[in-house]
Amino acid sequence: MLTEAIFDDLEQAWSDKDIDRLVSLFTPDCLYEDLALGARHEGHAGVREFAEGVFATMPDFTLRFPVRLVTPERGSSHWTISAHWNGPFEGIDRTGHPIEFHGLSSYVFRDGRIAHNIDCWDYVAMIKAFGVLPLDLAALPTAK
Repeated sequence: MLTEAIFDDLEQAWSDKDIDRLVSLFTPDCLYEDLALGARHEGHAGVREFAEGVFATMPDFTLRFPVRLVTPERGSSHWTISAHWNGPFEGIDRTGHPIEFHGLSSYVFRDGRIAHNIDCWDYVAMIKAFGVLPLDLAALPTAK
């Protein structure tokens, strides 16, 4: 039976940057979607590629799940990511810039692993935090 421990394992694998362990938490035919980026990653290879990209841009990436909900078939979480950025963001070098952002995820579980992961977060809040928001958009409100 699936328990909240899957979130402990997921949090630890991401924070340890243990890609093999992370991939093992997903079904081989999984789908990982990031709605803010419009990205879809399929299967273990897709999760691996996504994680490698995350760790390249945020080498000290840490993840926390302050709110978690799990049933045998579905789950959801509120998460917080904190890191320092490495490289350009929206064409501007933001290396060393600290970043913290929050989001929500929805999960479908199968055979004790994640079959479908959907991440939702506020991209406008991210570009505001990096100071790369175009002036005509700077007045847009962001969630707190």
